[in-house]
Formats: sequence, C-alpha cells, structure tokens
Amino acid sequence: MKKIIASLLALLLLGISNIATPEGNEYKIVKNGEYYTIYVKDFSSIYREGYPILPYKYETYIFPFGTEIKEIEVMEKNVEKIKISGKIEPAPAPYPKKFEIKEGEIYSKDEFYPSSWYEYEIHAGINNGERVIFLTVYLYPFRYNALRNEILHASDFDIKIDYSLPEKTFASAYDFLIISPDAWVSELSLLKEHKESKGIRTIVVGLNEIYAHPSARKGRDDAEKVKYFIKNAIEEWGIKYVMLVGDGKNLPYRLSYIPSENYETSFPSDLYFADIYFPNGTFSSWDTNNNNKFGEYKYQGNTDLVDLSPDVYIGRIACSSKEDVSNIVNKIIIYENGIPEFQKWFRNTIVCGGDTFTPDDGDKSGVYEGEYLNSIVLNKMSDFNGTKLWASLGNLDASRITSFISDGAGFVDFSGHGNKIEWATHPPLDGSKWIEYRMTHVLQTTNKENLPVVIINACSCGRFDSGDCFAWKFLDNPNGGGIASLASSGIGYGAFGTYSSKAFLGWMEINFFTYYKEGKKIIGDIWATSINGYISAIPQKGDADYKTIEEWTLFGDPTLRIGGYIGDEVFLYISKPLKGYLYIGDKEIIKTFSGKTIIIGKITIEARAYNAEKVEFYIDNELKYVDTSEPYSWTFDEFLIGKHEIKLVAYGKERKEEKMNVFIINI
Repeated sequence: MKKIIASLLALLLLGISNIATPEGNEYKIVKNGEYYTIYVKDFSSIYREGYPILPYKYETYIFPFGTEIKEIEVMEKNVEKIKISGKIEPAPAPYPKKFEIKEGEIYSKDEFYPSSWYEYEIHAGINNGERVIFLTVYLYPFRYNALRNEILHASDFDIKIDYSLPEKTFASAYDFLIISPDAWVSELSLLKEHKESKGIRTIVVGLNEIYAHPSARKGRDDAEKVKYFIKNAIEEWGIKYVMLVGDGKNLPYRLSYIPSENYETSFPSDLYFADIYFPNGTFSSWDTNNNNKFGEYKYQGNTDLVDLSPDVYIGRIACSSKEDVSNIVNKIIIYENGIPEFQKWFRNTIVCGGDTFTPDDGDKSGVYEGEYLNSIVLNKMSDFNGTKLWASLGNLDASRITSFISDGAGFVDFSGHGNKIEWATHPPLDGSKWIEYRMTHVLQTTNKENLPVVIINACSCGRFDSGDCFAWKFLDNPNGGGIASLASSGIGYGAFGTYSSKAFLGWMEINFFTYYKEGKKIIGDIWATSINGYISAIPQKGDADYKTIEEWTLFGDPTLRIGGYIGDEVFLYISKPLKGYLYIGDKEIIKTFSGKTIIIGKITIEARAYNAEKVEFYIDNELKYVDTSEPYSWTFDEFLIGKHEIKLVAYGKERKEEKMNVFIINI
C-alpha cells in the first residue's frame, strides 16, 4: 500500500492561481485474471475503448465569460517507476458496440499513456444563471507503457493558471424567451403572465418575426436563423432560458451527425440551439468545415468543432397542435401554483428497472444494471418514499407502472432500453424476454395534477423529429402523465456492471438526482448542470461521450420549479407512517393488501410542515407532544392495542390539521 500525497496550495493574486490535488489518497495495484487494475479511493478512471483503465483526478475552475486563459502550467512531483509483471486492463467498448476486452494499438507502442501528466479543456457556458468560462484540468498520476510493463507515478502536482478578467457584461431586459409558431403565440400568453408573476421576465416570439430579424439573416436555414436569434437575445436582452414550442414538423430542429454503429447516422439535438459560443466569444456553428452536416464526429472522416457547454437553459414542448399547447400551459401553471413539494404524493419516487445487459450481450458481471442504477437513485432520494418496480422482484409490468404513477409521484426513473415509442428491459440474465412500457400505457395514467418529473435512461425515447415520442407522451397526456421528462433523442450508450454509473446515460440518470438533492430546483438548471458536469467529469471524450451530451433532451419548461412556488400558506402532512403500510419495530415493511395502516411496536411519527411555528402530536385527541423545529417528529412507545387515530396540528398564519386511522399493537 502506497500513498498519493499532495499539497493543497491556493493563491489567487493578479490572475495567477497555484493549486494542487487533494492529499491522503492510497493506491493498490491488483491482479484480476490476466490483467492488473490500479485502485485509488475517490479517483475516477479513464474509460477509453482499447486503452488502459487508469485513475485520474480533475478540477473545474469557473471564470466570468470573456476571461482569457493565458497559460496553464502543471508540474508533477515525486515521480517513481513501478514495474509490473503483466498488463493493465483495457477498457471495453460501450454498448451498443460489440462488447470485448481488446487491447488497442497503444499496447503495441513503446510510449506512455496518457502522453502527458495532464490535459485541460476550456468551454463557454452558463452556471447559476451567469455566463462563464469553465476550465477543467485533468491530472493523470499514473502513466503506463504496455511494452515495458512500466508505470510512472506522480504523487503530487502543482498547478499554475494565468488569466485576465473581462470588462464586458451582458444586458438584462428579459430572462425567458419562448419561441413558437405564429399560430400558437396567443396560447402562450397565460404562461407569460404566470411566469412574470413569479418574477421571470418573459417574451414570446413567433417564427416569422425571428426569420425577419436582422440577426437571423446570417442563418443558412431556419434552424440556424433561430440559433442566431437566440444569440442576439442573449446579447441584447440577457436571455437565460429558452423554450422551443413545437415538434419536428412545427419548429426547426438540428440533426447532429455522430454515427452509432449501423443503428443511425444522425439524431436531433436541441443542445445545438443552446451552445452559442466558443470560449473566445465567437459563434459555435457546429459546422466548422462548412459542409452543411452539423455536429459531425468521425462521420465520413469529418469532425466538427463544438463547444458542447450550453449558454442558455433550453427545453422543448414538442406540441403538434394548439390544443397541445393549451394543455401543457395549464399543466405548468397548475403544477407550480399547487406547491406539490408539500403534498404527500410528491414524496414518492418510483424506479423501474431490470437487467439491462445480459449474458446474451456478453455481460458476465451478474449485475442487473437498471436495478443497480435505480438503487443509486433511491439512495440519493433517501428522504422520499421509494417504490421499486423491478424485474428481479417480479413486480415490473405495464399495469403496475401505470397504477403507481396514477397514484402520484414527484419523480419516476426508468433505466433500461427503449425506442421512440416504448421503454423496455429484461428479466435477470435473460436477454430473450422483454418487459415493455409503451406510449399507449403512458396515456392510461390518471394522476391528474399529481405529476412527476420523469427520467429515462434508454435509447431514443426522446426522438422528437418525426412524430410523437415516449418521453413527450408524459407531458402530452391531458389526464396525468408527467410535468417534464429527460431522455435521449438517439441511440444511447451504456456499460456493463457497476461501470454503468460511471459514464454515458447512466451518469446522466443518477446525477440528475445528485444536483436536485444539492438544492437545484429549476429543471433547466439541472439539465445544463448535468451536461456541464459530464463534460468536466469525463476526459478524453470519444463518440459515445459526445453523443451522450448532445442527445440528452429536456421536454418541458426550462424555468419550471420542481415542487412549485411556495407562498405563506401553512402546509402539513404525515410523512410517517404512510397510509396503507405495515410497520414493525418502527420500520416500514410492506404495503398492506387491505390498504390499512398497521403498526406493531413503537413508531416514530414524522411530519412535513412549512410556514409552521409548531406541530402538535395527538393520539385519539389526547395531546402527546409539541415540536417547535424541523424535522417535526415524535416517537410513540406506549401500551396500546386496537384501532386509534393519529392527529397532527400545525400552527402558523393559519391552523392545519392532518389525521390518520391506524391499527396498533404495542405491548
């Protein structure tokens, strides 16, 4: 066992910064089968097809937009040579490429990989509502030569960044730009009024006005005209949010050319409209070779330069009619005004998964990837009521998914496979069978105003360019469904086993919940932060990474506040025990068939209350306890048998009361 020891120096003076990596990390070099693996706690690993899997660390620095990064110097320290008797394991290709652990050309070359101790990337984007420059420095403490079976290891790094700050700032007249076909502009007036009542300065612009605008005349087609108009809206109005209203027939879209084996050569990407600038402030056209094929990555030998980081928060409501627009506008207004964050149903998180990759795909890990990713989501959402609909539990089917969504939930997480009309997965270790959930099932949900945000890790569920898609149907359902969804607009990539959480769509899936739990509530902010987070977290990006970033699509209002807007009304509900569950020894066991709440032993009664000065706890109208601060709770542990009533009363500007009938056996 050896240690990676690093000093932490921070000096920010006259545009110069010296920073080194965190200290106290230990590493192990372990032989697994025919290959060696290097393990370092809290380090990520480079996962580049055919190249050695090696640990790395990264740090992202954020500067005001217009900052010039003049020079970056990284000095490695305490370098040692390590001889091993075998080779470092190469990374396999991500699915849907053919899975095989195959040594790439680097294994036959007398050179060290990575070729340098560090790399860096600079991107222009938006962060916490401010336009910024992201600088990410990747540090490679282990460099490996496969011919020599030799590792160079640096235990420490010093970083020096020389930069100059800008003087220019952007205007600030509007926050939110809504782009719509002219025929639907009037249907959006209610949404404009609603948003402005929440302090979001909003402007609605029709396509004909955009096409006639001087800034749009630079565009070679309608999609580029819209993009130039967004650029002008940033510079003239200070726009931060953009909502595109219309499906592929009614509003321009842009195809990006990143082939996925024989499955597809292109896919629609709304990131095109959000990625406006390169770090030097020039326009990011996504067509730097001017061949009218956009976002190319090794497409017919061509690769375009793209910045990737969004400069606005963008979402699409893929409406095909005026009625669709009216429906989603009403959904948004009712959702945000209804303050779902303080409703019981909102505290439900439903996860759906199975064995995404089976031995039929070449997966020998034994991990049920969908359920594994679902578990990470539930761990992050541990203060929510989690419902597992899993193939391994035998309770994953279309009727149960529809039923649980119809009961209401704050979030639904799907992890598996898909196409534009359905999500699907496999039972454990059986790639010959499919469990499917289709658009027709989505339309059968009847949760009315109790609408979840839906996360979908699967291929093409967000492919909106030719007709309806699975992700959009949640918003399109007038009787329920969802309030927003995130999904891939093309073939998605994944990895076998536990690595499924480390990159590609699995990374996007779980980190949506990471950023939500860190306090981000505006859904467009979470979308952009997820993309920026992926850009920073993954070095040496390849085609699968570029496609993962470009295809991750938000369906919905990018200014939507998850959980709604909170006023001064008192809210109260009993969060534990849950109605219709069995509790033994203060632990939730199972949902009861009768729908009754049964408690055996003691029980901690918990309440969620907002704008409350105190919460009173009653058993059968007898006051037992008063709590004056969050979290509001009281543990009942008295002799009691039979049917009884739990009652909670919250006091603030007004009085709110909640009751629950329970059957208790506590001896």
